[in-house]
Amino acid sequence: MPDITNGELVTATDFPPSVYVFDDTRQSDISSTTYISGSPIVSVYFVAPTSGRVLLTIGGGLQDSGTANRVHLAPVIREDGPDGATVLAANVVTSGVGCPEQTTSFMYVSRTTLVTGLTPGRTYYAHTAHKVSGGSTGDIASRDLTVVPVP
Repeated sequence: MPDITNGELVTATDFPPSVYVFDDTRQSDISSTTYISGSPIVSVYFVAPTSGRVLLTIGGGLQDSGTANRVHLAPVIREDGPDGATVLAANVVTSGVGCPEQTTSFMYVSRTTLVTGLTPGRTYYAHTAHKVSGGSTGDIASRDLTVVPVP
């Protein structure tokens, strides 16, 4: 998609609304070493803008409830809905957040990632997923997602 040039008419479909979701239901004693969604699932639907690009911010309060464990929280994006094809897989390295081992107080962190290559006008579903690195358990105090369309 070419950039919007000076004097060009911008329509509402170029910039659908931003969306945000937050939940502070505590996720206690997480022991899964593969990504899970938790309960309740923290999710939003959004429409890709004309540019096919969005800023995706994930945040949360994380802590190690044992003595040697990292807690990872990462976003997932799927086409159309919860059962759609995965566009962005959960990955703490490229788009997620985490806390170091032996964090015995909640550490509140966030990360913003530019997601590109989305199909303009298509509906997408984003949700949080979390896991621990192994060794013991971890806790999450809050989880949030924000999706902002960008030019």
